[in-house]
Amino acid sequence: MITLKSWPSGQDFCFMNKPGQIYRVINTLSIDVALGAVCCAAWFAKELNVQLRPYAFLALGLTVWIIYTADHLIDAAKINKEASTFRHRFHQRYFKILAACLLLGVVVDFGLLFFIRLKILYAGIGLFLIVIVYLLVNRWLSFVKEVMIAIVYCSGVLLPALSLRGTLLSTTEFLWIACFFLTTLINLILFSVYDAQSDEADGNNSFVLTFGLVSTRKVLTLLFVLQFVMMVMMAALQLWIIAGLLLAMNAVLFLLFINPSFFRSFEAYRLYGDVIFLFPVVLLIVG
Repeated sequence: MITLKSWPSGQDFCFMNKPGQIYRVINTLSIDVALGAVCCAAWFAKELNVQLRPYAFLALGLTVWIIYTADHLIDAAKINKEASTFRHRFHQRYFKILAACLLLGVVVDFGLLFFIRLKILYAGIGLFLIVIVYLLVNRWLSFVKEVMIAIVYCSGVLLPALSLRGTLLSTTEFLWIACFFLTTLINLILFSVYDAQSDEADGNNSFVLTFGLVSTRKVLTLLFVLQFVMMVMMAALQLWIIAGLLLAMNAVLFLLFINPSFFRSFEAYRLYGDVIFLFPVVLLIVG
C-alpha cells in the first residue's frame, strides 16, 4: 500500500499541511495534469459551441494520464541509480504498481473508444500514433522534448472540439489557440530550467541542457513578450474573458520565471505550474 510515510523521502512533505500533501500526491501521479486537460478541453468546446459527451472527456483525461505516466516510467527506467527528483524516485520505487495501473488504464481507454463519436475517434487514433512514434524516438529527440509535449498536449485538448467543429478557425480563435500553445510551451521550458541540475545528474536531456541557461532565459523572455502582445490583441478584439484567463495563467508562470529560489524548494514550481491548467474550471462553473 502506498502511503505518504512510505514515499521515497519523508522530508518532501515536512513543510506541507494536509491539503498540500494531498495535492502533491495528485501532482506526482499526474492526475492534476489529466484534470487540467479535461478542463481546458471543456473550455475550448464551450467557446467553440461544440457539445461533447462525457465519454470524450473521460477518454481524454485517461489518455493524458497514460502518456505522462508512460513518459515518467520510461525516464525512471533509464536512471541506473536513485533519481534526483521526487517524481522519478517515486516512479522508480513503485514502477511495477504504476506499470500495472498503466496497463489497466490502456485497457479501459480502449473500451471507451466504442462510445466515442467516429470523428473524434479517427482524429484520436492519428494523434495516438504520433505519440507512440514520439515515445519510441524520445531518446534521439530529447532536445525538443518540451516542444513535442506542448504540441501533443494542445492537440489532445483541442482534438474533441475541432474534430466536431467542421468549420475553419477564425482569426480570433486562431490567436486564442496560439496563446494557449505558448502558455503550455512556456510552462514546459520553465520546468526544464528548474530541473536542469537533476536532469543532468540523471542523464536526461532537456531544452535548457541543450541550449544553455542564458539562451533559455532569453527565449522565455521573448515568449513572454510575444504572449503579452497577443493578449493585448485579444483584448482589442474584445475577447476580454479569454484574455483575462490567459493573463492569470501566464502571471503565475512569470512569477516562476522571476523568482526561482522561492519556488525551487520541494519542487513547489510543479504544483504552481500545473495548477494553472485548472483555471478554466472557474469559467465553466460561472458560465
